[in-house]
Amino acid sequence: MGRITMPTLLIGGGPSSPIPQEQIAAFAELLPGSRHITVDAGHLVHETRPEEFLAAVAEFLSPADRTPS
Repeated sequence: MGRITMPTLLIGGGPSSPIPQEQIAAFAELLPGSRHITVDAGHLVHETRPEEFLAAVAEFLSPADRTPS
């Protein structure tokens, strides 16, 4: 994990996802500057809840989140 140095967004699909949400949360704790959110949508968050998915990505990528060079 130490090789990942950029801000990272992790989107979990909630309790109906086949991926254990505790693992996503634990992974997020290992990544400095990561952001972890949950969208209760199952595994295919981007298909099931596209508006929420896109809003989360847009917020994460917004200029307010960028660090000055």
